[in-house]
Amino acid sequence: MNTLVNRILRRITGREYSIETTDLIYIIEKGLTPLIRGFIWQCLKFQKPNGFMLGKNVRILGARFLALGKGISIGSNSYIDCYSHEGIVLKNGVTIREGAWIQCRSGLNSKGQGLEIHNNTYIGPNAVIGVGGKVIIHSNVQAGAALTISAESHELGDSSYVEGGTHRRGVVIEKNVWIGNNVTVLDGIHVGENSVIGAGSVVTKNIPPRSIAAGVPAKVIKQL
Repeated sequence: MNTLVNRILRRITGREYSIETTDLIYIIEKGLTPLIRGFIWQCLKFQKPNGFMLGKNVRILGARFLALGKGISIGSNSYIDCYSHEGIVLKNGVTIREGAWIQCRSGLNSKGQGLEIHNNTYIGPNAVIGVGGKVIIHSNVQAGAALTISAESHELGDSSYVEGGTHRRGVVIEKNVWIGNNVTVLDGIHVGENSVIGAGSVVTKNIPPRSIAAGVPAKVIKQL
């Protein structure tokens, strides 16, 4: 059986593999089962199946506001609220790992603007993305675990933040950005392409292209 699988993989990919029984179980649990689950979900939503991989216990609100490219993967135990003015667009090859929380609406009268994640971007486990203003994450971004993006900010009122105004400037992360674990990106931020954000950073100001930034608040420590 293993020999047959190795031959099939070699024919498909042109590469040599040495697949053992435990590898087959991993492939089924990690790839085949989510692929079947995604196929069923798309059929139930009257969408054309296109390689969507869907983990267990995923809750998607407002599926009609969700546009899926090819080969999308959403990990188990994720919550995605798509109710927004422009919806959520996940382009080809996007991976959102387990435990993601994506919120586009905070109340009946408070729709967010929308979210776009472009080709081949990877969002690590336990990400939190609050979509007030528009959030755009461009192609080939690699984000580690526990990324937080908050595209909304509050002014302080005389006695509490409840009395203050709300701003939704949005967040843009350009292509080829590498983001470490536990990074927070606040409202109004633009991260330039080919930049690196160090683990544990809180990004409160724009990051120029081809920069390495780190710290709380994040500061540019080197130009690439």
